[in-house]
Amino acid sequence: MTRIATRYYDILEVPRKAKKEEIKEAYRRLAKRYHPDRNVDDPEAETRFKEIQEAHATLSDSWKKALYDQDLQFSKFGTGVTQEVERERWTEHWEKETPEEREARKERYKRYAAGERNDLPPDKMYSSWWPATVVFVVGGVFYVCVKAPEWQEGQPHFCDPMYDDKSVPLVRAFHDPVRNRWERLPEGQDPPTPRQLYSYYQKKKPELLEEVDIRILPKVSLTVLNVPKTSAAKPSFPISANAG
Repeated sequence: MTRIATRYYDILEVPRKAKKEEIKEAYRRLAKRYHPDRNVDDPEAETRFKEIQEAHATLSDSWKKALYDQDLQFSKFGTGVTQEVERERWTEHWEKETPEEREARKERYKRYAAGERNDLPPDKMYSSWWPATVVFVVGGVFYVCVKAPEWQEGQPHFCDPMYDDKSVPLVRAFHDPVRNRWERLPEGQDPPTPRQLYSYYQKKKPELLEEVDIRILPKVSLTVLNVPKTSAAKPSFPISANAG
């Protein structure tokens, strides 16, 4: 069994619960012992030194170490329950590995040491299509904001309809603030005063006065204008009674 088949804790000769300082101290001690410059006559020293570097790169990083521990714990050879297991129990399956499985595990550990995991599901939020989607949505909103005024102007109801003064004659009318409408005035007649109009409604249609705020109604006079005949209704107030 080659040395690379041994797990990282065995390579650094530390227990699984070893603290960072213990891992760091073990790395310094072993790296010094197996450094190629100090073992020129030992062909295995360089391989051993690389294993020590890989093991330290993984176990000294909290995130990489957590991933590696998880891989050990939940592998098909791990118990998934016991945290402390005899070394033989963790390593006995390596003798049954095929060369392909051994190389795959070796490459996996190298990826862990480099901070790479290709066995995790991709993060959907940061997948390659996400920036394009954001650009598309923002561009769509911007386009709608720019074009909306033009679309609105093209609607048939955008402008008030044009009236031919000859086909729709103007009539003299006063604005009834209670009914909120224009009412035609007979020729030569003046509109009622606000007091007369409100007294009339108080006697004849008190429910209409209850629907308006009397405080905001005109107090001095009512507005008189020439308006299209189609926009003015027959007066509800008896105009003839106001003559004189």
